[in-house]
Amino acid sequence: MNSRYLGAASALAIVLSLGAAGAASAQTSTATVRGVVTDGGTAEAGASIVATDVNTGFVSRATANANGNYALPNLRPGTYRLNVSTADGDTYEQTVVLQVGQQAYLPLEVGATVSAGDPSATDVEDLIVVGNRNAIEVRTSEIATNVSALQISTLPQSNRNFLNFAALAPGIRLNPDEFRRDFSSGGNAGGGLSSNQVNVFIDGVSLKSNVNQGGLIGQDASRGNPFSQLAVQEFRVSTSNFKAEYEQAGTAIITAITRSGTNEFTGEVFGFYQNEDFTKRNYFQRLRGQETPALERQQYGASLGGPIIQDRLHFFLAYEVNDQVRNNDVVAGGGDRTTLPARVNVASYEGSFASPFRQDIYFGKLTFRANDASTLELQVSYRDEDDVRGFGGQTSFERAENVINEVLSVKGQWDFQSDLFFNELSVDYRESSFRPSILNPDLVGENFNGIIQIGGRSTSQEVREEILTVRNNVTIEPFELGGSHLIKFGGKVSFADFTVFNGQNTNPTFTYNLTPSQNLDYSFPSQAVYGVGAPTVTAENTQIGLFIQDDWEVNDHLTLNLGIRWDYETNAKNDKFVTSPAAAAALQFAEDTIRAQGGTHFEADRYISTGNNRDGFKNAFGPRVGFSYDVFADQQTVVFGGAGRFYDRTLFRNAAEESLFRQFANRTFLFSRDGLPRNGQATILWNESYRSRAGLDGLIASGVAPNSELRVIPNDLEPPYTDQFSIGLRQKFGDWNTSVSIIRQIGKNEIAYYPINRNVALNAQGRMVAFTVPGFGTIVAAENNRETRFTGLYVTAEKPYTSQSGWGVTFSYTGSDAETNRNEFNFDFPLASERPFVPNGADVEHQIVASGIVDLPWQLQLSGFLTLSSGNPFGVNDFSRIDEGPEFFQNFRQGNFGQPERYSFIIPNAFAYRSLDLRLTKTIAVPGGDLQLIGEVFNVFDYDNFNGYDGFIPETGTNLNFGNPNSVIGTPRTFQVGMRYSF
Repeated sequence: MNSRYLGAASALAIVLSLGAAGAASAQTSTATVRGVVTDGGTAEAGASIVATDVNTGFVSRATANANGNYALPNLRPGTYRLNVSTADGDTYEQTVVLQVGQQAYLPLEVGATVSAGDPSATDVEDLIVVGNRNAIEVRTSEIATNVSALQISTLPQSNRNFLNFAALAPGIRLNPDEFRRDFSSGGNAGGGLSSNQVNVFIDGVSLKSNVNQGGLIGQDASRGNPFSQLAVQEFRVSTSNFKAEYEQAGTAIITAITRSGTNEFTGEVFGFYQNEDFTKRNYFQRLRGQETPALERQQYGASLGGPIIQDRLHFFLAYEVNDQVRNNDVVAGGGDRTTLPARVNVASYEGSFASPFRQDIYFGKLTFRANDASTLELQVSYRDEDDVRGFGGQTSFERAENVINEVLSVKGQWDFQSDLFFNELSVDYRESSFRPSILNPDLVGENFNGIIQIGGRSTSQEVREEILTVRNNVTIEPFELGGSHLIKFGGKVSFADFTVFNGQNTNPTFTYNLTPSQNLDYSFPSQAVYGVGAPTVTAENTQIGLFIQDDWEVNDHLTLNLGIRWDYETNAKNDKFVTSPAAAAALQFAEDTIRAQGGTHFEADRYISTGNNRDGFKNAFGPRVGFSYDVFADQQTVVFGGAGRFYDRTLFRNAAEESLFRQFANRTFLFSRDGLPRNGQATILWNESYRSRAGLDGLIASGVAPNSELRVIPNDLEPPYTDQFSIGLRQKFGDWNTSVSIIRQIGKNEIAYYPINRNVALNAQGRMVAFTVPGFGTIVAAENNRETRFTGLYVTAEKPYTSQSGWGVTFSYTGSDAETNRNEFNFDFPLASERPFVPNGADVEHQIVASGIVDLPWQLQLSGFLTLSSGNPFGVNDFSRIDEGPEFFQNFRQGNFGQPERYSFIIPNAFAYRSLDLRLTKTIAVPGGDLQLIGEVFNVFDYDNFNGYDGFIPETGTNLNFGNPNSVIGTPRTFQVGMRYSF
């Protein structure tokens, strides 16, 4: 560990703990119970409330104030026995179940009688509907969905990624890409780069990726899982108006807690299996007459928890493996092979090749209750995966990559309670490394266009994050001032080291074309692309966050949630970078050229860094205001709403690329048989000695290489944020909890790139023309002017599963209108600000997600997961309107993701995406525990869910493929079998 971490962390921990100030987890890993103690309607001042965790024996205490109000904050989610003793000796006992992130309002009437159910029952199924034992969270302005341990363990899913169940929350979109298991929300939902403005907390530890895309560390390009599902107890999905204690998220938060040991030894062993015989062919495989690719997937693991010292010290351990081998078929294209070099035996590259993947996830936790006022906890998790992939189709196995993904997290926490406050101090260390490497680095790449790609892959990368975070959180005992206030405040400091190695094209690729009209064939390459220089950037960054939150119960009807958060980073923009004199001259030349044409949109000084003119952004204040109004003061009908600003962060990779493009350059060499120009561009007379790194190095040394791209970011780059507004209604109907809400999100300051060196005016055909900058090729600049707009209608209904009723159902509907005014890379307009708003990847007009669990005879249980949606919009490039001239190009250019006029292809039924998954479980009592036999089927009705629609409309003629898909998302009908033994 970096020595600067240790000294700074120690000093900060001492200051924070002595000052009882701090930050961090609060509701990110706990729950709160508030209420009033009464006897015959009279407030019981001084009543003592003792909450005992029935599984661990841990005890928390509270005392009712003069108005009878009490609060038990920072309780670990679980089942609690509440014992109330009044000043005159009356007693009362009640059992309650709390969920993560919940702020439950629970009035305690000493004279009340708890009816029904077994008083000794301790599991959620037995307690959730027993009398008034279930804690209800309705008095909150937050829009959130809790996913229980029962749902995680019971609902069907193929890959044991607990985040899959986040789709139960309205507004959440899961990425169906096998190699990118992430999620997104609101106006930033969809695929591609839009998953960044989310965050996941595991026991208060942020999994946010500070460098890479994908939102979470390790999820940018992985078919693995971010955390052990065995170790996850439950989680909560917050999609609007989440509180100020949550950091670095503009659209959605997931807060999960891990399992802990209890006073009983408990454990689980599981295994799931699947191969190609369990999977049908998809639409395109059937169309091409392909066989189902070979597949074998084994998922297995075990957990064990229990007491070391009864009621005091407990442990929990978990281990999971995802071991799979998928075969990819390499099939050469049908191009003319007659001019291929004799050394290229195409048949030797064809066939079916294994793509193995293995992930191992480890988790361990110790929890020590030193006394009723103090708890210590230590936990460690480690994720390790290897993935050989990147081949198939016309790409040979030689060009595969091995993606190594490692994440280590260590956390220590001390909770202390006094008569005046509850203090939570934690220190966590996280180290992650994402390393796609070249499987055959000694072979140069060769691409015979239309036939086969052979040789080594072109690019290797490594993204490393090393972060030490100190957090402290204080919750003040509730006090009366115009109602009951529960105040939390705190802060965090993170010390981060970032490393970005982007060895793009460090292994050169030679491309061969068969174009007789240009005197090109497969006997020599038409071009080579080669990256040279120092492709590594490192930086140190300190992140500071402060918040204060007041949950104010004004009266029996009105609750206000008021808060503000402030975040700051010392080096979010690679602040010590110095623009070279040559680059500064090029930028000034571009500004002068643009101004001579009448343009004023580019100022070179904004992009010229001196190493001390990039001040950190100090205005990231995020106020949050929310309310809930309990109409009849009975927690049955509640109106709620809120507004707030939510800052995320600019990924460090965006800043690192500015240095990378200066330290490291991609060179493109054009070759010919005669050394004459081709298409107006100079070429190099081909020589066989050039077919190597050494040969290309020699050409660079001799000065025969094109200029490289200049990538720049503005000195005043600001982090992205969303402004959120919501209004809604919650209503209980017996056992059913329902809600309707309307969401509005406006996202700003999102990063976008556009080329600077292009003329202000379009040419006569309405096309852009670039001008030449001395010493460089294209100048690509970043801006903070990309925006998103999202309006959503969220409808939810839930009847929780109980063992008494034997069934449970959840339902969510999302109506969406989402648009953006540009892509991340905007190369289609002279000015980035001119791009119109069009539908983006989140613009799925309708989405329904439902789940159900039902008990059947003979110890059988059936569960299901249904997803229906309108499908994603797709980009349409309509060049049939080119005769409209420059005006057309100003308003509709290539690169739109989405379209001004929605092209809706419902194929062929009411929903473009449809999938129903089912699981049947048979439970058998065996010595020491239960054995479950599990059968699952995914996409039961084998729906063809299409993707990759062709959106090109040519200038003349007809594109016969317009509107047709070229791929599918999700899986065809697939079966999986498994077993689970628990005790």
